[in-house]
Amino acid sequence: MNKDALDLCSKEPIHIPGFIQAHGFLVIINPELTIIYCSDNLYRVNDHLPQELGGMPVSSLNILFGKSEDDNFINDFIKLSWQGRVFKPLNPYVVVINGQHYNMIISLSGENYILDFEPESSDLYSDPQNLVGASLSQMLADKNINDILANTVKQIKNIIGYDRVMIYKFHEDGHGEVVAEEKDETLDTWLGLHYPASDIPQQARELYIKNLIRLIADVNQTPVMISGIENTPADLTNSTVRAVSPIHIRYLKNMGVSSSFSVSIVVDDQLWGLIACHNYTPRFINYRQRETAKLIGQVLSSCVGLRSQEKIQKENMELQAAVVEVTRNLLNNSKIESFVKDSGDVILSCYKASGIALLFEGKVYRHGNVPDDEKIMTIGAFLEDSPQGIIVSADCKSDFPGLDMCSSNYAGILACHLTAGLKDCLILFRTEIALTVRWAGDPTKIVRYDENGQPFISPRNSFEQWSQEVQGRSEYWSENEKNTLLEIRDEINFAIGRKISELRVLNEKLRDAYAELDTFAYTVSHDLKTPLTAIKAFAELIGRKTSEEDIRKMSGKIVDNSERLHQMITTVLEYSKVGQQYIRKQVIDMTSLIDEIRGQLLVNPINDKLQMNVFSTPDIEGDPILIFQVFLNVIENAAKYSHLMEVPKVSVKGYAENSEIVYEITDNGIGMSNEQQSKIFGLFSRANNVSEFEGSGVGLATVKKIMTRHEATIEVKSSEGEGSNFILKFPLE
Repeated sequence: MNKDALDLCSKEPIHIPGFIQAHGFLVIINPELTIIYCSDNLYRVNDHLPQELGGMPVSSLNILFGKSEDDNFINDFIKLSWQGRVFKPLNPYVVVINGQHYNMIISLSGENYILDFEPESSDLYSDPQNLVGASLSQMLADKNINDILANTVKQIKNIIGYDRVMIYKFHEDGHGEVVAEEKDETLDTWLGLHYPASDIPQQARELYIKNLIRLIADVNQTPVMISGIENTPADLTNSTVRAVSPIHIRYLKNMGVSSSFSVSIVVDDQLWGLIACHNYTPRFINYRQRETAKLIGQVLSSCVGLRSQEKIQKENMELQAAVVEVTRNLLNNSKIESFVKDSGDVILSCYKASGIALLFEGKVYRHGNVPDDEKIMTIGAFLEDSPQGIIVSADCKSDFPGLDMCSSNYAGILACHLTAGLKDCLILFRTEIALTVRWAGDPTKIVRYDENGQPFISPRNSFEQWSQEVQGRSEYWSENEKNTLLEIRDEINFAIGRKISELRVLNEKLRDAYAELDTFAYTVSHDLKTPLTAIKAFAELIGRKTSEEDIRKMSGKIVDNSERLHQMITTVLEYSKVGQQYIRKQVIDMTSLIDEIRGQLLVNPINDKLQMNVFSTPDIEGDPILIFQVFLNVIENAAKYSHLMEVPKVSVKGYAENSEIVYEITDNGIGMSNEQQSKIFGLFSRANNVSEFEGSGVGLATVKKIMTRHEATIEVKSSEGEGSNFILKFPLE
């Protein structure tokens, strides 16, 4: 259906048609009981009526009913209809017009009152009230909803005698389907046929909720105009004789229908469907008989609602199994993401899904049929833009064309955010359900123009079955399924919170353990110095006292190893002091700091060939003593491991990058392998190719510890024989 046709459908003012159906009369009075509107056919009923009723008191109509001029029966009827602040009219009130009985039916139109007058006589001769009790028993005999609907149309046809009685159910996208039918044998069946949503536009559906019954007595009647003294059109929403949309009349004529009658099926204040009755000759059912049919519709609405609620409860119980399984898994496993694999089968079964994916901390965890990581990341980005943080789609190809996913495998998506501000999300996928939908004719409507150039919608002229292959759509996600996914999300977030709390406790314990270890290392190292000093002294004394060469050599080795052990203990003391020392941060003049280190290096004769290039040196924040120790250690190492080169080169440069100050210290020394790079920051760990260079293996471990305490990082990039590049990153505070 093209856009112009849709616009005409949606804008058609069906509640203010300005006409009524020709079988009745209409009068609208204001709260002062003054006539403000009346149908033009009222003037033809009685020659003694005033020629202009607008502005006259409602008692002017008494002559029409054969009552005295001072009879206030209409006013009395209105007063009886008000029960406190609630208007509940005691319809109908029987009046006699020209010897015929009419039902006067009163309703509200804003603050005004509508008086509808319909014939008491009916084309339905038997009293349906006598059949209702037995019919309701027959309707409710089954528990299966499809059997109940089939029984309902059978019983209603027995009561009102229409040629065709159907139950027309609305689907999620608004289109309708005939789900039950009872008809005369001479008619073709419409059971299972689908009708586009535009056949019953939104404003018509709203009226079906307000007016539970609707009669079109004869599509070939000429509607009767309404005249009045008000400037605004009369709102006939609640009128029983309200005229029918010309589009709908044309639609019924195209189907060959002469009369129609509908009863609304309303479940939880939503229009679930209609009991739609068609007759191929004109047919009028009076007000009382329509009310009886309305009772059947209300009972059916309750029955459908009850069965729907039972279905929802059953579905909810099945879905809760997924929540329980996820909760159990999250409690029993240390890793949050493990539930995807361990609970995946249960989740997919409960949701009738084909795949589940979890985007967590930048990684994708999957189970079942799931698209590639790039698509998952894109869905995570869509969720960031979603105000509710949830995506519900049964037609992914149409709803998210940018995803460009295989519509048959990933037709449906149900996804939600885990935590606001992050891309972490949980996504379920469904495969398509390929259907062949049988439409009651080609559903296309087009706009045509009458002889005056006014646009009107041309409904379908043919209702021959028209099949359509529907692809790329999955089964709809229910409200239960959506809510259960949010429950699973809450369980995951709760588990994440629990893990964070556990990590905080563990970090506190580790911090205490590290502090105790530092203290222990410092104490042991300090206490070892005393006996070590004594060992060294006695060894030196033995060497001086003895004249034997072998003993002097052995005492010399004891002295050398004692000295080496003393140096190791000293470095361990320095390392442990870093953990105990209080950090006093301040802005450090890095130009002066680097110049001082450079001066120390260049006065050492071993570095007489060293070329040290210093580029930009932006200031950083930190403890001046500890930061000096960091740069001294790294730059000294760079000079030491490159001094065997023909021209040793060391460069230092700093720069700002994102929210960090970065320093790179590069040399052209011996370099190291990838395996060695992963070990050099460990205590007493040295590269394999540095045995000829002095060192304890504690310096870089101390540097790493100082950097960690400053919430900074250090890393190395190197290749054997090609030098090393140490990268130090400090947070920009």
